[in-house]
Formats: sequence, C-alpha cells, structure tokens
Amino acid sequence: MELMKQAHADGASPDDNTLLRKAYASAQWRILPILFALWMLAWVGRSNVAFAKLQMVVDLRFSETVYGLGAGLFFVGYVLFGIPTTMLQKKFGARTVLAGIAGGWGLTSIAMTFVDNAPTFYALRFLLGVFEAGFYPGVVLYFNAWFPGTRRTRNFSIFHSGSLFSTVTIGLMGGFALEHLNGLAGFQGWRWMFFTQAVPTVVLACVAFLILPDLPGSAKWLSARQRMLIDDDLGKHAETTHDIDADERPLLLNPAVWILSAAYFCLLAATAALFFFSPTILREAGFGGYKEIGRAVAGACVLGALGNVLICSIGGAPHRRRFFCALASLFTAISLSALVFVWHSSTTATFLLLVLGFAGTGAGITLFWQMSVGLLSGKSLVVGVPLISSVANVAGFVTPFLIGYVRDVTGTYASGFIMIACVQALGVVVLLFGVQRLVRRRTRVGEMPVQSAT
Repeated sequence: MELMKQAHADGASPDDNTLLRKAYASAQWRILPILFALWMLAWVGRSNVAFAKLQMVVDLRFSETVYGLGAGLFFVGYVLFGIPTTMLQKKFGARTVLAGIAGGWGLTSIAMTFVDNAPTFYALRFLLGVFEAGFYPGVVLYFNAWFPGTRRTRNFSIFHSGSLFSTVTIGLMGGFALEHLNGLAGFQGWRWMFFTQAVPTVVLACVAFLILPDLPGSAKWLSARQRMLIDDDLGKHAETTHDIDADERPLLLNPAVWILSAAYFCLLAATAALFFFSPTILREAGFGGYKEIGRAVAGACVLGALGNVLICSIGGAPHRRRFFCALASLFTAISLSALVFVWHSSTTATFLLLVLGFAGTGAGITLFWQMSVGLLSGKSLVVGVPLISSVANVAGFVTPFLIGYVRDVTGTYASGFIMIACVQALGVVVLLFGVQRLVRRRTRVGEMPVQSAT
C-alpha cells in the first residue's frame, strides 16, 4: 500500500509499482533467509562458549578470569579487523567477502573442538573475532544498498533477530550435547557441541557464495526493468546526508562518529553480559540440568526476538528511531539491575527479566544502525560504520573479563551486572541528549535530510 501511494505521488504507473513490489519481495526471500541464518550461526560461534563453560571450565581447570579473558579476546580481533574487512567488501563485493569470512569463522569454530589449554583458547577466540569482524557492518551496508527506509528497518530487525535465535540453537543443541554426547568417541560433550554447531556455517557459506548477488544491478533473477526501478526507488528515499565540512575534517574528528560509538558501546556492553552469562544465571537461579537450562535459554530468546520485532515495528519510522532505541536500552538496563535481586529467589522472574533484556538489546541495536545510517554521509558511511562497530566492540572484550574478574574477587556476579546496568543507563542518556544535540547542530546549518534520522 505504501508503494502504491508513493508510485502515484511520483507519477509511476501501477504496473511499475507492481514490478517494484515483486522485486523487493523476491529480494527479501532470496537474501534475508541466508543472511539471517549466517548471523544466527555467527552468534552461535561467538556465544556457544557461554554454554560450553558449564563443562569446559571444569575439564580444563579454567578460572572465571581465564574464561572471561578468552570470551573477551574475540572482540579484540573484531575491533582490529572490522574496517579492513569492510574495505575488502567495497573492493571485491559483498558476495565474496561475506561468504568468505563466514567460511573462515566456521572452520575456526570447528577448531574450538580441540582446545586443551588457555593459550589455544585465547588464540582461537581472537581468530574467530578476526573473521566475524566485517560481517555485521558489511550487512548494514548491504541492506543500505538493497532496501529503502522503513522496509530496510523491518528487514534488518528480522535479520538481527538471528542473534537471539542463535541462543535457541545453542540452548537446545548444547543441552543435548552436554548431556547425551559426553564421552562419545572419547570426546567431552562441550567438544561435540562446538563441532556440531560449526559445520552448518561452512555449508551455508558455500550456499551464500552461490546465491547472494552483490547489488540489485547484478541480480539475475530480477528483470532489467525491476533493477532500474529499485535503483530509482533507493535514490528517491536515500536517507544519508552530506557531512558539513566533509572535505576539511577527517572522519576521526567527526563528532557523529564518537557520539554514536559511545551509544553503541553501551548497547554492546549489555549484550555481552546477557549472552555470555545467561546460562550461568539460569543455573544459579535454580534451573536444573543442561537440557532444562538449554530450554530456558531458548525460550527466553524466542520471546526476546518477538519483542525485538515488535519494538522495531512500532519504532521503525525515521522520526521514532532514536526515542525507541533509547527506550529499548532502558528496558535492558532495568533487566540487568533487577536480575541481581531475583535470580537467587525466583526462576520465573529471572526468566521474564532475561526476555526483557534480550528484547531490549535486539531492538536497541537494530534501531541504532537504522538511525546511524541517516547521520553519516555517503562519503563517510563505508568507513564510519565499521569504525563505530570496531570502537564500540571494545565493550565486548571489557564486559566478560570484568564480570569474570569481579566474580573471582567477590564470589558473586552482582557487582559486575550492576556496573553494566549503569553503563547501559549512560547509553540512554547519550541517545536522548548526545544524538539529539548532533541532530540539532546539523539542522542549524541546513542539513534538512538529517531530520529523517531522528
């Protein structure tokens, strides 16, 4: 219906509108399932260590600090290689780079099966981060090249829900592996979990290389007319702006980069806390064996994914994104702080607060990137997106290490979670006031298109 109204307003024929609608539908069905599945498997690869921890730290005699450092080293590789990998995508195309790095992290995840000491654990976690570094910012740019405005936000919220459904995979498959495959062929259950959850990534990477097109213009399953209509529609609904002083000021001196990086840092700190420690929280809350913990993690993430899509559907309009991103972040801060007071006394409250936290982090990150696309110029977008991602992902290193260290020192996770809740609350302030100040500054100098990003 939106396309029909826009088509008439622009003087397009009903036939062209029908062709455009079918073109977008076809693109969604061919692109979104593959990227959703790869993003889900990316999070499986980075986060299944949280479930393996239930056995691995005992078998390998790792302390909480060793585990936290290893979990966090993933993000060191992620930070260092985000920009270079995204630049490779610009040179070689999305299909080659996205499929190639997916194959790389799949093989690295298989190698996790054979970890037997802390240095190997550290090295493989770092390498995993190197391969995954360019995938998320690459998909942000890829969606920007395929879908306009609200359609992009809706599709991106579905794509991002893959991170939440990853925990469903980890929970259900992980619980089964730890409980029923332990000792099979002489391997512990956590080793089988790493292996069985990594092989599908390698297979899907090959599928992605064969199916994904780089841009609408190279999609053979679209007619020439449909390709032209998509290009025209993307041009009409472009939300990126032209940087003020773009020729005079380096990207590193652009305040938009650092304000957005600060907001995203806070979002990722909370995400890391929930993903790396939710199985442990559920065990301390009184959930029984591995299978019961797995089912609880899976259930919380399914409901969280639905909450993510709901929040993004309500707040996906350009003028609502910033406020709903802040609201979702507030939900996460409430979840993290309240968990400290209930996870030793109520399994139901613990479960519901995890649902709220997963929904908040999912929606917050989705809306953040859709908002950010409108605050970066076409000239700075290609480097700005991976730069923000890289800087902010330092939170992914700091958070698990900090929580693990605090647990070793104090004997409880409470202080660590309260600190991360405060960081997330700071992110709400940055979104409400820091980003708003940036928008007002651009508006004063006549950057009218920026209004679409607020």
